[in-house]
Amino acid sequence: MKPDSTMIYGIETRLIDLEEKVADLERQVRREKLQDSISSSSPVPENLRNRIEAGEHPVRVFRLYRMLTQKELGQLAGLRENHVSAIERGREYGLKTARSLAKALDVPPELFQKMSTRKQSE
Repeated sequence: MKPDSTMIYGIETRLIDLEEKVADLERQVRREKLQDSISSSSPVPENLRNRIEAGEHPVRVFRLYRMLTQKELGQLAGLRENHVSAIERGREYGLKTARSLAKALDVPPELFQKMSTRKQSE
């Protein structure tokens, strides 16, 4: 029996629509988590918040904002350069590392602490 091309096309179209909806929901969740994690006493500039909401890694965003290289951030945070690089590429990190990064980048510790546990809670 031959597959019905109309049915297959319809399923593919619905799948694409579903993937777009999931991506929109993921962006919305990321935006809400970011808003929750930003301390009201230490606001994050809107342009940085927009970059993070768009999916850029917060460690990279703040490192570039502070005009630091990965090596310089590593030295300030007590980490190796390749560890900073791995974190920026999405590698999970612990609470101690989150606090070290936050201190080195002069941002609220809650921001990186919540980011460090994001993958574990999703």
